[in-house]
Amino acid sequence: MSTSALLAPLAENASGFGQENRSPRRSGLKLRLRCIQSALRGTPEAAGSPGFNSIAGRKRTAAEVVPDDGDDTDSDIELFPTMPRGHKAPRRPTIANGMKRNARIVDVNNPEHTMLIAGAIKVGVDYYNSDAEDLPGDVKDTNKPHLFRNVNWGTRATDFSNDADFSNEPEFRQFVPGRFEILPDGTVADQKAKLIVKLTDKNGAKRIFTNPPPRDWKNQDAITALNKRAVQQIRRNTNVRFREVVQAYVPEERRWILANLTNGKPTKGWKTFVKEFNEAFAGKVLRGMEAARPVRSHSSLTKEVERFGPDWYSKGLVPVPTKKGRKE
Repeated sequence: MSTSALLAPLAENASGFGQENRSPRRSGLKLRLRCIQSALRGTPEAAGSPGFNSIAGRKRTAAEVVPDDGDDTDSDIELFPTMPRGHKAPRRPTIANGMKRNARIVDVNNPEHTMLIAGAIKVGVDYYNSDAEDLPGDVKDTNKPHLFRNVNWGTRATDFSNDADFSNEPEFRQFVPGRFEILPDGTVADQKAKLIVKLTDKNGAKRIFTNPPPRDWKNQDAITALNKRAVQQIRRNTNVRFREVVQAYVPEERRWILANLTNGKPTKGWKTFVKEFNEAFAGKVLRGMEAARPVRSHSSLTKEVERFGPDWYSKGLVPVPTKKGRKE
């Protein structure tokens, strides 16, 4: 059938419209007629022809839209959770205010470090009794049993009662040689506390992992093995991946914490406490700081309050962890 034959019914139908609308509708019909004519005269290039972009011509799949960023396994940086798609993640610095591995190692021949150890809070027998004799036989679940002690674990290794201990976004600061490590705030911490890993897994179940203490805390092979074990436990059971060094709390943050505690506990409850703390600090660059402050998890704030609660926060004092232990 010819083009004129196809268009004839449209032309005849156009003559029947009312007078008051004739001019506008006639223009609209002319436009429609031109479109139809153009379509009939157009080139018959099909969608599957060589000139067609097969990806651009349809909605891309998620695999095409988002490239695979690989698996970050940098052993010198810390853990941060991934954010679900569709939610804008708070911007965090790549690595800020983090300490190099060597800077975290305590030198027992350094008098200042010796003083720090003497004033440090030692982890108790609720983890395990360091002075007790080892259990008979080799420690299990390791291919290097000669490097580790087979200890009788304390009550903390079986205590599921405190929900705050079981984060689905657990933080982990990797082991360094030596029983104690230097923290960014100038204090030292007992690495014995990191041997028990508590978390909530992807299915919502609470999990406890015990990692055997090394016979020699200065043995690098034992330290490396401990780091691999702890990282695997967190990776396999949560959505956490390695991102950046955990930043120490600064005085401004600690003053805010103190102002929002009553009898050593959050005045408005933990949920509100965590939310309002991040609203006050997360993503902001404080005076004297080069990088923005990080988002703090429930677990992180709990550890901060519990660590300095007895000697500082509960007494109405802002922690000032100096080498001499000065209080303000």
